Amino acid sequence: MDANARRNYRVALKQAEAELAAHEQRGGALRAAVEGLGRLVAADAPPPRSPAPAKRRKRKRRSAGAGHPDVAKGTFEGIGPTDAYHKFTEMYGDNYTPPQIRDALIQGGVKSKSPKSVITVIYQIRDQLKAKEAENRRKAEESDAA
Repeated sequence: MDANARRNYRVALKQAEAELAAHEQRGGALRAAVEGLGRLVAADAPPPRSPAPAKRRKRKRRSAGAGHPDVAKGTFEGIGPTDAYHKFTEMYGDNYTPPQIRDALIQGGVKSKSPKSVITVIYQIRDQLKAKEAENRRKAEESDAA
């Protein structure tokens, strides 16, 4: 290698060293900026939350009225809840719960303001029937005693 080429390489080496020093200086400044921004963001960020608990799968609940007999549409159409209840018990018996009877009456075409009003009527009718049965039993006991 001749002296001229050697001199060119030394100049190139000095330039590369200077550029590397400048690059390292800019890198240090960039690191400092990143750290400062990170502290600012961390100060504004809400505190870390614990992970949300795993969601439990909900079992599909059956309606309280599930299990009523399949009543054809129109069976109770144009009939009030009281008459529809009596017709239902004649057709299917009295072995169903009030929610089951309510759902069957609504399926059969009973019209009302809400399902709640239908079930209220059913409970009232059942209470009246129980009171009537108790009264008949009491009268029968009185007549047996006399």
